[in-house]
Amino acid sequence: MSVNRSTLILKEKLVRQNGLVREAVIWKVPESDKYPEGVRYRLALVNSFTGKVLVLFDNHFPKGHHKHLHGEESPYRFSTASDLVDDFLSTCEKEEAKYESNANPNKS
Repeated sequence: MSVNRSTLILKEKLVRQNGLVREAVIWKVPESDKYPEGVRYRLALVNSFTGKVLVLFDNHFPKGHHKHLHGEESPYRFSTASDLVDDFLSTCEKEEAKYESNANPNKS
């Protein structure tokens, strides 16, 4: 019998009226070669109308910590789960503002 030693740290989903969905899941996991910091995560901002992923921070093996923005993948320097959430929310706010301005071009 295997024992799941993962602990859910955060699981949130926010569905906005404009069709954007923010979803964050962070797990504390045993430190290992796959997860040397003892954390596994996936934080995403998705356009629910099109299914397009606008922002994604994740650390799946073997890539490790990285983020996706505008279809481009780049490394992400992980420090703490709290900083990860702050970075994600900051990025989401910028992308949501761009989305809103594109959806409402006459809005100043």
